[in-house]
Amino acid sequence: MNDILSTIHQLEAEIEAALESYEQDERFDQALDSYRQVEGKLLALGLAPGEPGYQAQQSVLAYCLMRQANLLRIAGQKGEALALGQREIAAARASGDDLALARSLLNLGATHIASGGLAQGLEFTEEARALFEKSDQPDYRQGLGWYWILRADLLNLGYLPFAPGEVIAAADQALAILLPLENFPGVARAYAALAKAHAALNNLPAAEADRQRRNAINNFPVAGASRVIKQPGRWKAACFNQTNYV
Repeated sequence: MNDILSTIHQLEAEIEAALESYEQDERFDQALDSYRQVEGKLLALGLAPGEPGYQAQQSVLAYCLMRQANLLRIAGQKGEALALGQREIAAARASGDDLALARSLLNLGATHIASGGLAQGLEFTEEARALFEKSDQPDYRQGLGWYWILRADLLNLGYLPFAPGEVIAAADQALAILLPLENFPGVARAYAALAKAHAALNNLPAAEADRQRRNAINNFPVAGASRVIKQPGRWKAACFNQTNYV
């Protein structure tokens, strides 16, 4: 049992290393190759439901598939991203981990929306929101903050009927959650959404102030994932900071 868990934890560390070395440096091909190698190693463990380590394996597998699906969505390979997303959800459910499932639901929802499946995508994102709201632990709170960022982005991009007041409300919700957690990638995204909404309202001073806040965060040396709270469950703000909906 201990040997299996040690192997699973080492494979999880390989995902994190690829995230920090490749994905966050926008070397997406290398990141994708690394994630696929880890996926193969996880599957090679050959664990069956009920066996020691199975749920831990499925949790890390869900995370690995999520990273791959994000990159494929960015690359415009939406069909492949959807297929991986379905496998990701299955692994997350098998893990018995509500946080893993919530992350996967939010990710698959974004992929469906990017692929034209707005109604189903929104169903997944709302299911994710309900799971994130079940706990006040930092990992869950960060997930809820990113739900509100996704909501603001969908309004700004026209996937939902554009209403600047709703964008501002959603971005403010995100800021209220993510600022205390020092989740700087999320905070920068929230200010970017606010800038668009304020510009649409012709409140140009407010829009400029939002852009300045976003730029200050993006230019701050520790504004990246190294300052995101790291809790069990592998929540990373970078799960969504490269989301491409179109």
